Amino acid sequence: MYGTHLAGGDVHFFEMARAAVADGWTLHFFGGHALQHHLRKEGIPAEITLTDAAMLPPINAESLGGQLRLLWDYFKRLCVTLHLLWKIQPEDVAYAVTDYWFDVWPVLFSQARRKLMIWHMQAPTLMQVLRRSRADVDAKRLASLYFWASQNISLGLFRFCRNKHLYYINPVMLPELLRLGFERQEVSHLSFGVDISHGAPETNVGKKYDVVWIGRIHRQKGIEDLVATLSHLAKVLPGFRAVIMGKVREELQPQLAAASLIECVDLPGFVADDQKWQLFHQSRVFLMPSRFEGAPRVIGEALVSGVSVVAYAVDNYEPVYAGRLLTVPCFDLEAFKSKAEETIRALREGSKEYGPTRLEEFRRANSWMATRERFLMAIDRR
Repeated sequence: MYGTHLAGGDVHFFEMARAAVADGWTLHFFGGHALQHHLRKEGIPAEITLTDAAMLPPINAESLGGQLRLLWDYFKRLCVTLHLLWKIQPEDVAYAVTDYWFDVWPVLFSQARRKLMIWHMQAPTLMQVLRRSRADVDAKRLASLYFWASQNISLGLFRFCRNKHLYYINPVMLPELLRLGFERQEVSHLSFGVDISHGAPETNVGKKYDVVWIGRIHRQKGIEDLVATLSHLAKVLPGFRAVIMGKVREELQPQLAAASLIECVDLPGFVADDQKWQLFHQSRVFLMPSRFEGAPRVIGEALVSGVSVVAYAVDNYEPVYAGRLLTVPCFDLEAFKSKAEETIRALREGSKEYGPTRLEEFRRANSWMATRERFLMAIDRR
């Protein structure tokens, strides 16, 4: 964990920590000053063993130099953690909050009587890396090879722990776990979790935006298709407006300016949780032009807010969202533009045909309450 902003996995991690506290567990974290900052901010009572000297300044993880700095920092933190591993006693339960080697290996080497791990996102296969057949693989391939190796080593080693349990976020991961040799009772599906207290649609809120998007600039996010679709919609829909949340202004604003979209697209940057939900409630359609995703919570947040989601039919979506998305064939940009336009026109006219369906079932299955309960069920099995 780096910096003062939380990623999706961090949000999940803190919600599971709250579940453990509410269930009577005493928490002890191994992590850096950034984690200490967030624990205090989130009000989570816990002891922390610091594994760094200070919070690192921002690092450009897209550059080779930045990646090497991160790798060196991971190694240093691992060494500190292993040196202090005696703090994990035989009666404890140890939880690796990612599948990366620097989180998993200390759990493997610990004395803990029960060992837990979570698998958030499936790495590309070796052939997908070599052939660049998955959208998150860049031309250098180094980051993807590292991701593949780290995940496969972690899963392979965790397989040999005795009293273990592994949570997986997307149902498509289960066959791979069984192929690796995990027993069915050693693994369980755990939702990405959604805060349904904010997410109930508010019919009395006026719709200010036709399109909402939230995220970061990354090659797998389909930013070029997002901008192209916004440009199309601005030309064909009178009074079109969109809002894009996240740290995107510096990189995205020049593209929006080139497409003459500055006047109709708002860029509020990082927003507080309440403002995020307010912007969802004020929007009609969430555009999801990503080339690849695991099980993004942001889609769930859009759905529980009553916002229609237009997306490419990425394989990972259907097992999680079960027909609740408006999809087009993968990476057919013209079809994506057409579906977005069709959906917005229908929603402007008050049509319910294009709205998300079976929301109560989705909320019940993916609420934080249900997710916490499933998480706790696996902790104390002896």
